[in-house]
Amino acid sequence: MAFDNGEDIELTLNFDHGDPIGRRFSGRSMSYGDDPEYELHDYSMPSQAWFHDPHGVICLVEPHGRSHSFGILQEGRLRFAYAVEVGDIGLRYERINAMQSRIEGLEEWIPISSIEHEYVQEDDSTLSSTFTVRRQPPVRISRVLNAEIRPAYSFMASTVPGQTTLADEMRVKTSAGRARPWHEHLDVHQGVRDLLVVSGWRDYGTWDLSVYRQDDPERALAGNALGDRWASVSTYAMPKPTENDQRNRFLFRFDDVGARGIGRWLRLRRTHRRAIAGMIYSVGMPGVALETSISEAGAALEHLGYGIAVERDEPPGRHLASHLRRVAEQCHADVGVDLDTWPDRFADAYNTVKHPDRPDEWDTLDLHNILRESRLLFRTWVAHRLGVSALDVERNRGIVSMSRPYERW
Repeated sequence: MAFDNGEDIELTLNFDHGDPIGRRFSGRSMSYGDDPEYELHDYSMPSQAWFHDPHGVICLVEPHGRSHSFGILQEGRLRFAYAVEVGDIGLRYERINAMQSRIEGLEEWIPISSIEHEYVQEDDSTLSSTFTVRRQPPVRISRVLNAEIRPAYSFMASTVPGQTTLADEMRVKTSAGRARPWHEHLDVHQGVRDLLVVSGWRDYGTWDLSVYRQDDPERALAGNALGDRWASVSTYAMPKPTENDQRNRFLFRFDDVGARGIGRWLRLRRTHRRAIAGMIYSVGMPGVALETSISEAGAALEHLGYGIAVERDEPPGRHLASHLRRVAEQCHADVGVDLDTWPDRFADAYNTVKHPDRPDEWDTLDLHNILRESRLLFRTWVAHRLGVSALDVERNRGIVSMSRPYERW
């Protein structure tokens, strides 16, 4: 049986006592008298498995856990990262040629529409509407796996009488002639998602993930190939949609950075991966303790300042405030933060929450505000590095709630 347990895709298999396949579920955690050196049987997890039922074939890829239990029959469980709806048993999906995904907020962030709406005045004064759909060209964002964002549209007739849905869609696509590992494709898709997180400071999810292999085309009943086949994927490797209808308040949009700016972001993320990941890790996690958030931000900004020093080919130094000043120097927009005093103020707050022997001179409100300033400056730094003008950042700052200080009631 294969099922989604809420954390992984799990395959469960029953087998008889003494069946050699059971050793692949126990691994080397058990000793076997007939094979004390683990040389006669295979004890490794399979790199992939197939599950077939009347609904079709699922290929399970990238195992990362196993367990077993005893009873009348022994039961083994394998946990996989991906479940792919493939065309037939035996098709191997450890590597893929292409991947597509949709990301929350992307349609709003990139104002490219495939749908045109026009009101038409008829001769008899009747007002009618004409909807025209046109496929827009893809936006090429990186040479890495030929990454692009593909505008599209969907048309769906509802089961409700008289209701039809016509909607824009944006899909991130990566592709390569030579099949690549999953993580190489996912890193680009995650990178676009992370850019939206920095811009909107929300935990955007992904959905409608699908992959393609050249040796698994869509086939007719006779077996002849009809065209490319995009196989649906279930996974927890990417965040799930939040279904949050809260309005997006972006600090910058696609119009501010363009396709070249997205490419810069993907390179920037590779260069400063640890720093960027540390700054956005707690987005969408409101229950994180204030002291923990400041500690995470301090470590991330220290990495960022160190990385900037490496870029400049200058001695990085050892003091946190020195690293923070390098970040502040690349924040050219006025976002309501005193850039001259912020490095020392944040360093003092960081050391206060980090070291128990420091006097507790910061109250909770001040700590919240220094964390808010640090996150806002990080976002402003990203905007500057992507080519957003200071004027555009200052204009968009007005709709970003993070730009307003917290106050006591």
